[in-house]
Amino acid sequence: MTFKILPVLLLGLLIFPSISFAATPSISTSETVVNVTAGTDDQTGATTATQANVEEVKASRTLTVGALPGNNETMTIGTCVVTYASSTGATNDELNCTDNVAAIDRDTGAGNTARSATDIAGIMRTLTNVSDTGHGALTVSGSGSAATFTTTGTETSATAVTFTDGTTGDITSTASTVGVVPVAQINTITIAGTVETGDVFTATLPTVGAVTYTVTSSDTTTANIATGLNAAIQASSGYASQAFTSAASTNTVVLTAKTAGTGFTQTSSATNRATVAQVVVFTPTNVAGGYDYVITINGTSYTSTQTGSPTVQTIVEALQPLVNANSAVSCTEDNTAITCTAGSAGTAFTYSTTVNQRSSGSGGTSASNRVRNLLNNGNCTLALEVMRQYPSPTSNQQQYYQQRCGITPVHQRTIAELQAQINALMAQLAALQGDNVSNLTASFMRGLSKGMRGDDVRLLQQLLNRSSETQITTTASGSPGNETTYFGTLTEIAVQKFQIKHQVVTENDPGYGVVGPKTQAKLQEVFRN
Repeated sequence: MTFKILPVLLLGLLIFPSISFAATPSISTSETVVNVTAGTDDQTGATTATQANVEEVKASRTLTVGALPGNNETMTIGTCVVTYASSTGATNDELNCTDNVAAIDRDTGAGNTARSATDIAGIMRTLTNVSDTGHGALTVSGSGSAATFTTTGTETSATAVTFTDGTTGDITSTASTVGVVPVAQINTITIAGTVETGDVFTATLPTVGAVTYTVTSSDTTTANIATGLNAAIQASSGYASQAFTSAASTNTVVLTAKTAGTGFTQTSSATNRATVAQVVVFTPTNVAGGYDYVITINGTSYTSTQTGSPTVQTIVEALQPLVNANSAVSCTEDNTAITCTAGSAGTAFTYSTTVNQRSSGSGGTSASNRVRNLLNNGNCTLALEVMRQYPSPTSNQQQYYQQRCGITPVHQRTIAELQAQINALMAQLAALQGDNVSNLTASFMRGLSKGMRGDDVRLLQQLLNRSSETQITTTASGSPGNETTYFGTLTEIAVQKFQIKHQVVTENDPGYGVVGPKTQAKLQEVFRN
């Protein structure tokens, strides 16, 4: 580029400068609480005692000695045969039943004094290693003329201890208890019915109390829920000290007593998911006058028209009573936003927002909307013609035009303004006669971004092409000596490389690839000399 074209370039930048424009007003929405409808209330999680607890009863037999048995008479207790015999001289008792035989002397001492019935009962209570076929080892207890033989270990037979009398009634069985085998209690919690997300299943446990599991969206089967409830039971405090163990099996949770005969009390239930009222927050942003602010609830629209310089507070205070009149919602405001809650929990409402620019010119609102539609479709030329025919009294339409097209309409600048700025530029140019053009290379008068055209874009490409690290391309259009006036993808990539290299922005910043004030300043700094 030669110095001769600088007046033309600067004049173009003067006519279409970059200005700071306000963002378009809007009403953002945030559904802070999602609506939850009532589910099908037929889910069940009932407890069934599939195996009742049975407490153990030990088998026992009480023998009572009514008289001294005759010589060589016998009686059998369990498997031990006891013989009663007279001896001469010293007492001769043999009381160990390991070999299933024992002997009790009918008399005692050198004088052969006959023993009483009470004496015989006392000697019987000292028998050792007595056992029974159905009950195993027996313990012996009692007092006076009685001796009681009872199962020692866990009962395994529903019978009484065996007894056979061979004493012709001198020793009789006065009491007998049949053994009861203990049974381990088993409770089964069965998950059934129509189960939905949010349903709650509860198992009430001894000492711990209620343990709950809430169905999630990933619980696709009743077996999933049984697994979840079982995990909650096992994770409950005090589970290790409970009288049972817990396990999941298909759609059931099985609780089994740790010790047969030691029962436990446990119940369960299922609760349908609770309905939840939907909550939506409406927040006006970038507010400005000359707009209709609209909130639509269940197809009914509520509009607040704002002129002048409204604040967020004035907008929410104007809209809140309007929207609150809808029976589907209950709405409040806090000066910054409107919060609407569904009037009935479980009954959702639809919502949307729009912000429409108004025009007081002869074209009315239709002309303003037409300009906006044309700009949204990229038709800057026709939009400019409509703006000239129906000028807007506010700067919002002009700013939106610049945002979409990258320039400020010429018709909005007065001749006096243009002449004054041209004169100032010409004075600067005269002072720079003879200077190297590089002194002005990094001077930009508008922001540049993808899709824009102009000689300032060509200037940008020339600057970027000075470094091999930020070159637009090495061949064809955009390469050194072949710079263009179009800001395309290759130019955007080159700008991004420049920004990263000089740490202007990062990849996540909104200005990434855009030549804004920070990038312009860095271009001027880097290419000043």
